[in-house]
Amino acid sequence: MSKRPPLDLMALTSEQAAPMPEAVQRAAGTTATARAVPTKTANLEALAFKVPPAFRKRFRQRAVAADIKQNELLFEALDAWEKARGL
Repeated sequence: MSKRPPLDLMALTSEQAAPMPEAVQRAAGTTATARAVPTKTANLEALAFKVPPAFRKRFRQRAVAADIKQNELLFEALDAWEKARGL
């Protein structure tokens, strides 16, 4: 058996590597102001609970249809629940 030749680690550095074309396109589509504005979903903690599969599917579909994140839908649902009960 022969030994493998050593890897040329210099060829793997960012100075010599070129970004993939799709990565450049995605980066070009984002703006600095969009990243600088804090979102409602900043500084979050994990929340985990189990729901029936049909509920999970319905919840995800509603978030997609509204073009919002699932946690944003959960925030809105809690706000509506509190408002309905005068809390």
